Amino acid sequence: MLARPHLRAGRGYTPEEVARYCRNLLAMAELVGELPEIDAAPNDPKDNPVVATAVAGKADYLVTGDRAHLLPLGEYRGVRMVSPRAFLELL
Repeated sequence: MLARPHLRAGRGYTPEEVARYCRNLLAMAELVGELPEIDAAPNDPKDNPVVATAVAGKADYLVTGDRAHLLPLGEYRGVRMVSPRAFLELL
């Protein structure tokens, strides 16, 4: 997302900084294979793969700004849904 100029605007990130961040993130990322079939967000099924990825990766937290569908879950199969602000407070 940061590679899109309109999302980068006003944030001061250069394309080179974004590319470096993405390379570093990829180097640290853990890829997961099969995703479990879930129905965590029946009102917004496109969110289910995101939650399934967090479950498959045994994530402690899923950081999201989705106040309509994900944050109200609170927790799903051991993954806590938290806002970016709440996550920063946890750190």
